[in-house]
Order: sequence, then structure tokens, then C-alpha cells
Amino acid sequence: MLRNQETLNQLPIPSLNNLLEFLNWIKPIVDDKQFQESKQALDEFLAINGDGYKLHNKLLEISEKQECNWLEPLWNDMYLQYRQQLVCNMNYYSILENTKFKPLYTMSTLGAKLTYELISKYIEVSSQRLSPEFIKNQPLCMEQYNHIFKSVRLPLLNKDIYITYQFAKSHHIVVLHNNNIFKLETSDLDGNIISVEIIASKIQKIIDENIQDRANNIASLTTSNRDDASKLYEAIKTDTINKNSLDIINTAIFVLCIDHPTSNTKELQKSILISNGKNRYFDKSCQLIISENLDIGFNNEHTGADATTWFNIINQSFNKIVQDKKETIRISDTSLPEELKWNISDDIKSRLANQLNEHQKFNQNIYVDNLQFSNFGKNLIKELMMSPDAFFHIALQIAQYKTFGIFKSTYESVSMRHFQNGRTECSRAVNEDVSLLAIEICSNNSSKSKLKDLLINAQSSHVKRINNCQKGLGIERHFFALYKLYEKYGEELGIIKTPNIYNSPGYKILTHDFISSSGIAFDSIKLFGFGPVVEDGYGIGYVINNEKITVSISSKTKNKDKAIQLLNNLNEAFLTLVSIAT
Repeated sequence: MLRNQETLNQLPIPSLNNLLEFLNWIKPIVDDKQFQESKQALDEFLAINGDGYKLHNKLLEISEKQECNWLEPLWNDMYLQYRQQLVCNMNYYSILENTKFKPLYTMSTLGAKLTYELISKYIEVSSQRLSPEFIKNQPLCMEQYNHIFKSVRLPLLNKDIYITYQFAKSHHIVVLHNNNIFKLETSDLDGNIISVEIIASKIQKIIDENIQDRANNIASLTTSNRDDASKLYEAIKTDTINKNSLDIINTAIFVLCIDHPTSNTKELQKSILISNGKNRYFDKSCQLIISENLDIGFNNEHTGADATTWFNIINQSFNKIVQDKKETIRISDTSLPEELKWNISDDIKSRLANQLNEHQKFNQNIYVDNLQFSNFGKNLIKELMMSPDAFFHIALQIAQYKTFGIFKSTYESVSMRHFQNGRTECSRAVNEDVSLLAIEICSNNSSKSKLKDLLINAQSSHVKRINNCQKGLGIERHFFALYKLYEKYGEELGIIKTPNIYNSPGYKILTHDFISSSGIAFDSIKLFGFGPVVEDGYGIGYVINNEKITVSISSKTKNKDKAIQLLNNLNEAFLTLVSIAT
């Protein structure tokens, strides 16, 4: 699995002057006054012996002494120091394409098949036998796979910790049903994975017993802000019975949640992303969620790995089940898996119940929706000699302008796994060329030939910015690192106040993730998404497959109407771009 690691390049530190690109990034989203003020702040920052010069030299100095890349420790701290609730803010979700499964399986047999395949992947990862990945013959870093299974984020005051437990011959998952938690052993005495039939029988036994909600609400602690979660966690684990149960959850390979059915896709989205605070454990790296009507979803915690790493595992497991010949899975009578025991005081019960109530209010404040666009997908876009990613983001900016009458910052995640221990860079999808195209389209008075020329320019600019980010020449992670070094070493370096660049209107507007977006392309995944990053913002996850494009959107409920309008305008923009390009 790791045989190509040493051939990967280290993430380069861009030159300080690379930050001049900041001006091009902010130009379409600020006015002239804001631009000039931001330019002056940047000039001060980049001056010889300016704050940026001092911080950049400190970054170079530190990076020479680190065994990991320069961004890695700062990036991990950013995740673990986050103090708001993980639900919707850090965790992301996916919904699988289940049409092939519905006629073939029951909830227990499908749950068992997926469980078996995921545990097989856990064994492959733990034994380092998972095949390395490549993109266009370029090997990708596989280190993230060492931090996905048997992992948990534990709440502590001020900064959490992320733990991946060592491989053991004996292994288990935990199963949540009716808000009660069970330990399901997934290995025999020799460490072999138990059969699908035994796993299915154990799951079915939990379903048949149908133990009603005992109202312990233990998992609601994982819906709290992290400092409150830490206090609750510490109070709960003071009892040895509780500590043992928490240890069982923490050391589980993953969580399987058995859910009641939802009535429509939007309800399913919200259930997988947020839930009502019951029957979930959001601190675990992976929750597999299966409902009675065989809807399949995943909720993943983000610290240990990025979405594409998890989705590759999910996709391989999904495809293995699709390719398998339909087998008869016999359910046999078996013992009920161990139900975790809890000794919860009245005070802690009250605190957990209050947190559950707060989460359900939070749930009501989030709106989710989706676009299932089936007119065309990646195949047609490529026939038109366009990058599917550029196509999507150009359409999104047209939709943004039509919806809001202005361009605001759009975050696009760029994978950096072609570097050793690389995670992501941020590209910003609003550039001058795409803004010109959007304005012309919305004016309705330009010729098709002019629009086609503008479209070519918009695509070129988008692809160029993405390519620069992929080369390690992005600007936002560099700015982020310099700011974190200011926090730690500013006084030592003689920097007595926050550098003006970070308080400039351009920097604040650029890093206000009005639209936060990320895209994938796995046939097994029907929808993928996450919550809005800022109060007035929108979270957009998109899946571009050969013949369709699906989009998940989230916002605060007060922004629901604009979210619906944005999706409708995006649908129209897809069609408009094809009419221009053909």
C-alpha cells in the first residue's frame, strides 16, 4: 500500500511573492476602494523585512527541522482546535445508489454484506495490502488510509485528540438501533472475519428484539460543541461501567446505524447529515447508516482523512457487492449481541437530554435540498472539449450571479494527495473571466460567438488556477500557515499586532466561504454534501458521473428560498452552457 510513498514529492513552500496572486483572486469580489486598501496591506506584508517576510523565513526554518510537510501539523491543529459541533460543520455525508440492491436484500443481509466488505478493507489497510492509487500514472499518497478505520475523535477542552487504535486480531463494530448501542464481534477466535450469514443473523436479532429507546441519549454528547462535549464525556467516563462502554465504541472499526425509513430524498439527506440527535455517534470516523427501506448512507468525521479517501473504500466495497453473484443468506437463530451498559446519574441524564433538545433546534435551523440533473453528464461535457469541473463551477457562478446579483467567494477543495501526506488546497472559483461570462449571459444581449469566446476564457482561467494549486502554488494554505506562525512566534519575531493583510477587506471577503463546494465522481454515490460554512452561506457537494450530475445544497433555514433559487438557476445554467458550447 505504501510502496510509492518515498517517490512522492514533499509539498513545496511557495515563494513569498506568489502571494501577489491574491490581488487577482479578490478582484471580482471587491469594489475599487476595498481593492486598494487590500493591495496596500499586501504590499506592507510582502515588503523586505515586513511581517510576511519574517513569517515566511520562520516557516522555511521550521520546515527544515520537521519530518512531515510544513502544513501537516498546522492543518491537524486547525481541525482539532475547532470548538463548534462536528455535526454538519465538520462531518460530511454521502448517500449510495441503492436501486440494484433493493430487490436482492433485506436490511440485515445488506447491512451484513456492507459490513463484511468494509471489514475486509480494514484488514487490507491494516496489513498494508490495499492497492496503491494513481491518477494518470501519478501515484497518490496512501497515508490517510492508516487513519480511517478503528478511529475516533475524542473531545477535550480547547483541543481534541484523534486516535487510531492499533490493529488487533479480535475486532468488532458497534450497532445503533432505537438509540441503543450494541457490540457486534466481527472476528472468530482465530481472528478471521465471521461469515456474512452470522453477521446478518446478529443484525436481524437486534432488529427482532426491538428494544425500545432506553433514553440514555449517550450519543447526543457528540452533537455538542466540543468543550461542552468534553465536560460531558469526562463526567460519563468517571464510572467504570461507562468507561468500558465508551472504550468499546472508541475501538470499534466503525458504527452501523439501523434506521427507520424516511419518506423522501430531502428527509434522507437531513437524516444522514444531521439526524435528530439519536441513533448516531458523530465522533467516530465512519458511520454506515441503513434504513428499513434499504437507503444507504455514510457520515464521516473529517480529521483523519478527506472525502475521496473514504469514498474510494466505499466505492470498492459497493462494487464488490454488485459484482458478487446473488447468494442466499440464511438467517439463523442466534444470541443477541452485547448491549452496552450505562450507569448514568440524573444530573448527566438531564444534561444529555438538554443537549438532545439543543441539537433538535439546530436541526430545524438547517435546510437541505438536491438537484438530480439527468440531461447529460461527464461524457457530453468532455465531447464539448470542456473540463467537467470547470463546466460545473462556471455554471455555479452564473447561477450565483443570477440569484444574488453579485459575486461572492466560492471555496473549491483541491486534492493534494500527489504530495507526501498532502491533504487539500483551496481554489476560488470566481475569477475575472467567469464573472465577465456570467454578466454577459444574464444581460441577454450578447451574440453566441461572443459568449463562446468568453466561455473558452473562463474555462482556461479556472483550469489554470486549479493547476497552480495542484502544483503547490495556491495562496490560502500559505496565508493560513503564516497566520498560525504569527500566533505562535509573533512576539519573538517583533510582530506586535495582527498583520494588516488579515484584517483587510479583500482577505476577509475572500475567506468568507459564502459558497463552500467540493466535488467527486463515483458511480456508487448518489449524493454527497455537508453543511453551510458561514451563517449566510451555502454548502454544495456535487457528483459528476457519465450521464448525470447530482448536487446537494445546505443552508440555514432562513436562506431556504435563495437555496432553492440557486439550484433552479444552476439547472438552467447547465443547459445554457451546452447551448453556447455546441
